[in-house]
Amino acid sequence: MTLPDPVRQHAETRPDAPALVTGAETWTWADLDTRVGRAAARLADGPGRVAVRAETSPDLVVLVLAALRAGRLLVPLSTRWTDTAVADALGRLGLDTVRADAKVAGVETRPLAEGRAGSQARAPGLPAIALDRWLTVVHTSGSTGTPKAIVHSVGNHVWSARGVIEALEVTDRSRWLLDLPLYHVGGLGVVMRCALAGATLAAPPRAMPLADRVATLRPTHASFVATQLRRLLDAGADLSSLQAVLLGGSAIPADLLDRATEAGVPVVTSYGMTEMTSTITATTPRTGRATLSTSGRVLPYRALRITDAGEIEVSGPTRFVGRLDPDAFRPAPEWHPTGDLGHLDAEGRLVVTGRRDLQFVSGGENVRPEAIEAALLALDAVAEAVVVPVPDAEFGARPAAFVRTTRGDAPDPAELAEALRQTLPGFMVPVAFHAWGGAEGMKPNRPALTRDAESRATE
Repeated sequence: MTLPDPVRQHAETRPDAPALVTGAETWTWADLDTRVGRAAARLADGPGRVAVRAETSPDLVVLVLAALRAGRLLVPLSTRWTDTAVADALGRLGLDTVRADAKVAGVETRPLAEGRAGSQARAPGLPAIALDRWLTVVHTSGSTGTPKAIVHSVGNHVWSARGVIEALEVTDRSRWLLDLPLYHVGGLGVVMRCALAGATLAAPPRAMPLADRVATLRPTHASFVATQLRRLLDAGADLSSLQAVLLGGSAIPADLLDRATEAGVPVVTSYGMTEMTSTITATTPRTGRATLSTSGRVLPYRALRITDAGEIEVSGPTRFVGRLDPDAFRPAPEWHPTGDLGHLDAEGRLVVTGRRDLQFVSGGENVRPEAIEAALLALDAVAEAVVVPVPDAEFGARPAAFVRTTRGDAPDPAELAEALRQTLPGFMVPVAFHAWGGAEGMKPNRPALTRDAESRATE
């Protein structure tokens, strides 16, 4: 099966419609097609795998779409990684160079020639793109901390995008704010959804405050993590243009959902992962508050089941192709075990209850860190929290908490412990509360925090 190149298709049928806006300039589909064509021609003369480590920008969007057209495997690497981590990832994939911001710009971003971009000669017909071709390698640490190189095909991205397009009613009149990094499947998903639906991609400069991005670009759709939405609500931002706000990245605190509902924000709670090319389940915009406490129903082109042990397993055409390990390629199983625990409620909505591999035993009692984290997040003083086990000679292990306070100061251990004792049994109250900078709504690095807590415990 093949896919007609979506950028070229819109350039042929809607050349003057807006494809990408930044707040300072607008690229039509004809403009974007010309830029993607230039970049694709350069990529076609280079290696089959292209590693890039750059901040989200219109240039990087062009590179993603150019890799789609040119048949290149794109390896976006986190800008938060150290140089050593980048070198390790390149070594595992057999690469020796990585494009950085300046080199990304060198691919294609010289200004378009004066005159109509779409008037330049093109080969007749639409480029056909094979759905089974590999398109991206996205790294995820999951809960283990070990980087996993997850391979996605063109088809994975296409079916993932189509399911969200159908569920959230994305059309060629929609405008989706690109505010997630393109080394995450969430950011890549925004680009693919807009390309397929013909929606406008809103790609503001990074220096622009988030509230100004929403107010200036007036998006109809946005993908936020909880921290971003909280900051927008705190700032009293104008969110009236939004028809759907897809929340993901981590568990959404109940108080944030309460505030968003009261403010009339069309929040969509969801469940997703890199291995399924982003979103798996989602609620619908402007649904009831009770529904937002779930992760919604399974989207089109996905499959989900709960095992007898309560683990969530997923499958379908959005399931990843496989994993690139240093010694071999490991194909994805037909049903991917997520490691998450949950159940479907009477309405068929997914309720995620925790991670199978995070539970630990303390003095003979099973401790789920997520339950302690939820109790912490229910406190007004806590903005973010992660709980990890630390060794204990008497109990085997005890919980320790890393906390980012709403005031930005150091957590008060006595105050937090006393508050938790009102709702939790004693064995679940952390023995230590450490100040933490937060994960900015994304998945926290639990292995690193565990090592930190263990080190502090021995001091």
